[in-house]
Amino acid sequence: MRRIYLLVVLVFSQFAPHLKAAAPAQELHAAEESFGTPEILHHISDDFGLHIGPFSIPLPVMLYFPGQGWDVFSSSELHHVDAQGLVHGKYAYHHGKLTVPVLNAAGQPKLDAEGHVEVEAQEARLINLGGKAVFYNFSVTKNVFGMLLSVLLLLLLFMASAKAYGRRTGQAPKGLQSLLEPLILFVRDDVVKPSIGEKHYRRFMPLMLTIFFFIWINNLLGLVPFLGGLNVTGNIAITFALAAVVLVVQLAVANKNFWGHIFWFPGVPVPVKLLLLIIEFVGLLTKPFSLMIRLFANISAGHIIIMSIIGITFAFESVVGHTVGVVTSLFTVAMLILELLVAAIQAYIFTLLGSLMLGAAVEEHDHSHEHAH
Repeated sequence: MRRIYLLVVLVFSQFAPHLKAAAPAQELHAAEESFGTPEILHHISDDFGLHIGPFSIPLPVMLYFPGQGWDVFSSSELHHVDAQGLVHGKYAYHHGKLTVPVLNAAGQPKLDAEGHVEVEAQEARLINLGGKAVFYNFSVTKNVFGMLLSVLLLLLLFMASAKAYGRRTGQAPKGLQSLLEPLILFVRDDVVKPSIGEKHYRRFMPLMLTIFFFIWINNLLGLVPFLGGLNVTGNIAITFALAAVVLVVQLAVANKNFWGHIFWFPGVPVPVKLLLLIIEFVGLLTKPFSLMIRLFANISAGHIIIMSIIGITFAFESVVGHTVGVVTSLFTVAMLILELLVAAIQAYIFTLLGSLMLGAAVEEHDHSHEHAH
């Protein structure tokens, strides 16, 4: 029965990389005991390799050292720092960060007074506070692989659909066309056009269609079993980039009416204008921030809930028997079906709110009645 529960984990959740479908009884018991918060966090975080079922697929690691050049190798050569601080490779991957440890004469990492591994160089982040030498990480991680896969799928889908339109000019859509055309028309007629307006919506259609399908496809890829637990849209760096694109485009196309309502709201007394200036400027930044957080939180929460339910299966199986495992397994399937709906809803919401931001930037107001008053 334990093997059945473990198979449910592998099939329906893309799953903790250390759980093996063909492990002996002792390893199965260890996997059950260790399945908890660390495994859930590992599932939703980025990684240097893909873990598809019982298999681990390495990805290329590409590091750039200023003044020294590139170091490119397979992620299979990376080793985590173990509990004793032992490192069996040139680079260590510890707590989500790549480091180059300082080695002693025996080839083992040196420890400081607090028992931590001394670091010779570490991966550069936004700022380098430690004063250590840094290197820049351009590796193809799990999330990068997921984005490349989604882009490839989008190119194949829309290039095939475009060729079909070229061959069947003036005819009713067929096959892939009949799947994509209703979605495109929905985004155009029910999302972008009402939000931006009849006059300006056409120039933003390519951007909003790209955002909608990119988010939707990546949401779906995160639910595909045996695909390594991709969580692209559950990564805040990805949602930050998407929200930043919408903000940059909004600021680039904004007309004088938009800026007038931000910095000097027409038709109100000067003291109120000063107050509105602060409110509108804060609102200019909080809108893309809410876009970023909403998508990240909803997608990550879905993955965490599913993995938590699977954890309940292991936690209660030894206490109340196999009934709980059956119930939680069925509930996991129900949650995955619900996540299919959430995947589409989140793509719709992000596209809708992004369109509203662009619509506010190009909206034209007639203030003649205000001037007359």
